[in-house]
Amino acid sequence: MAAVEAIRAGRVPLKFAYAGSAAYTHDTYARSAGYLSMLTSARHEADALITAGVVAAGALAVAEIGPGNGGRSRAFLARLANRGRPCRRYLALDFSETLLGIACARLARFAGDRMSVDSGVWDIECDASGSVERWRRGPAPVVGCLLGHTLGNVEHPAAALANIGAALRPDDVLLLSVAVGPPDESAAVVLAPYRSPEFRAAALQPLLAAGLPDATLEFVLSWRDGVAIGEAVLRRPVSMDGATLAAGHRIRCFQSRRFRPHDVIADVGDAGWQIRDAVSAPGGNHLVVTASRR
Repeated sequence: MAAVEAIRAGRVPLKFAYAGSAAYTHDTYARSAGYLSMLTSARHEADALITAGVVAAGALAVAEIGPGNGGRSRAFLARLANRGRPCRRYLALDFSETLLGIACARLARFAGDRMSVDSGVWDIECDASGSVERWRRGPAPVVGCLLGHTLGNVEHPAAALANIGAALRPDDVLLLSVAVGPPDESAAVVLAPYRSPEFRAAALQPLLAAGLPDATLEFVLSWRDGVAIGEAVLRRPVSMDGATLAAGHRIRCFQSRRFRPHDVIADVGDAGWQIRDAVSAPGGNHLVVTASRR
């Protein structure tokens, strides 16, 4: 079992926090005030796409990678429609089939008969996937979206961007938003939104689902080199899958990277994209980048 092996190695990829039973704890956390306070507005992301001038007037085909529980996706699509760019075909892509089901059910209720809602399982950290090609119709460009903190949660952002680039066509558009912040940003400020029972439950759920008792886990937050990190620390020895994990064993189960704007722009360019626009969100805590394939 991949999760058990990752626990023994002390490094659980965050994508496991969205799969299986963890999808439901993430859904609860994604509706909490702490979670919502860290994101730039879906309205700002939609406006940045339109202002960049890379999409023609009229209906859009949108493929969103990592839509979460669908709440912010709904707000994003509503803003596009209000600005004259309604989405008629929407594709949700995620590592977690369970979370995709939650998101698509919410979006289908919002869409009615105005928009088709489809889904595909894709781990952007592993390969390029043919999900978008199988879904698209005709030569019209697709808008690929990577919003919220999705890119900051993966292990290797540059590799994920390259996989996304390889999965899309030259005329397609990328809309990317990331959290930004200086390396010396106060740990207290960054970590405050994560100090909630909803977040703790979401971060630890993959460990609990793998068989670790909650009572054995101390959850520790830290801020290291521009990354918010959550670790579970064993209070006492635990037997797991024929091995004993010692007291004090640390398991990194959460990370959220804060980017420097020039690093993001460089990574997007290295992945084969041409930057069309890059705008800071109000408050300066997020950067929204619009790009097209070379």
